[in-house]
Amino acid sequence: MGVKATMQTPFFKIKETDLQYDIALLKQALEDNWGNAIAGYSVKTNSLPWLLTYLKQEGFWAEVVSHTEYDLVRRLGYDDAKIIYNGPMKEKEIFKRILSAGGYLNMDSSEELDWIEELSRDDPDRQFEVGLRVNFDIASHCPEEELAEEEGSRFGYCYENGILEQAIRRVQSLPNVSVAGLHLHSSTRSRSVGVYGIIAGMAVRIAKEYQLSLSYVDLGGGYFGGRDDKPDYRDYFKEIGRVLREYFDPAITKIIAEPGISLISRAIVFETTVKDVKLIRNHKYLVTDGSRTNLNPLVTRHSYPHHIIYDEETYPLDKRRTEPSQWVCGFTCMEYDRLFEIQNDKELKPGDRIVYDAAGGYTICLNPLFINYFPAVWIERQDGGLFLARAAWGNDEYLQKNDWKQS
Repeated sequence: MGVKATMQTPFFKIKETDLQYDIALLKQALEDNWGNAIAGYSVKTNSLPWLLTYLKQEGFWAEVVSHTEYDLVRRLGYDDAKIIYNGPMKEKEIFKRILSAGGYLNMDSSEELDWIEELSRDDPDRQFEVGLRVNFDIASHCPEEELAEEEGSRFGYCYENGILEQAIRRVQSLPNVSVAGLHLHSSTRSRSVGVYGIIAGMAVRIAKEYQLSLSYVDLGGGYFGGRDDKPDYRDYFKEIGRVLREYFDPAITKIIAEPGISLISRAIVFETTVKDVKLIRNHKYLVTDGSRTNLNPLVTRHSYPHHIIYDEETYPLDKRRTEPSQWVCGFTCMEYDRLFEIQNDKELKPGDRIVYDAAGGYTICLNPLFINYFPAVWIERQDGGLFLARAAWGNDEYLQKNDWKQS
């Protein structure tokens, strides 16, 4: 029966052809609109070891925000000099390693200012370059946009109240340290191209105001990706490049991009099977072996792009009734585990498959150990071959490093 017969649902699948498409799209957009650029991948978005290794081979740097992520990418072969270290809660030892190796580090906290002063004193003959994460009031620049967070971002050094200037001056007071970069990751729910022009414009404004000679501008992530009805990297970096050229020279200043969802969403699907059909009063429920917990761990999604694979051999389509309403539900015993309603369409039967598209961002890495454990992850190669990148977890994996002996 072949490999496909062993692909028991539920499982995630990464399609290499689609992954390559978006990798190429990003690289070409950076090359066409700036040239001097680094593509870093947001490890937190999906930290699957196979994916991280694949992207390393494609020339991506690793963007990490924790000791755990740092340790993971180091084990997978990333060099310190090819790591971008971000986040509000850094480890002092990793902070020193990244700077000493020539990697990129964007400072985000008060204690990091203490650490760089200490590093400057301890190694006075060494030149260090740091970046600063900028917090600015994006809402005042685009009031028509809906913010990702109502109160605005909580990360970085605030521009409006002078904290950013204090951080810049403090770094500049050190004889062997320079502010080499600005990290301006910020976005809105619309992820519009114009927002990225505003972000790039803030880099220009700050560099001019504080007379900074920057070796890089880090735009972070948050781009749309994997959808033909939305902007893509070509649109974003055309606008970013246009604005940055007002002050920066591509020969001197790099662009750093840190995509996550936009790079992988097109390539990853989550496949489930209808296991039972239940009629309760006037409602029809389809019970599947996937769950909202697999697809929406942040409980923020309201739509689930998908397609259906009908088991026509068992239940021919022309023999199926049209149902006014069918609710697709998950396997858990939680009432909220309802995904979406199918209206006025062919009835689904046990054995039919529901395949969720664009399902790879903040899903695989955030799946909970709740009732069932982590699903398998398959790779669909460009030649059509299949490879098991991660087997489904069972109790052998769950019990590891546990001690339940009563002694």
